[in-house]
Amino acid sequence: MSDFHEFIAEKNAIDGYLEQDYRIVGVTEELNGDRLRLQPPSGAPDSKPVTLLIQNANARKYWSTLLFASSESDED
Repeated sequence: MSDFHEFIAEKNAIDGYLEQDYRIVGVTEELNGDRLRLQPPSGAPDSKPVTLLIQNANARKYWSTLLFASSESDED
């Protein structure tokens, strides 16, 4: 898979969970990528926490940009 296709696949996975109101609650950085821990919205039936392994460098930048943007909007 090309780097671009890998990026799109990982970006779509992140976006899919965020559209369902999951929140990034933790990150573990490893040599082979970042593990994002996502928590479902409270009160969501049959929803379980999810862990995504993000390996593509651009996807790693993408989630970190989202996290910083959400923390800045929370401060307003």
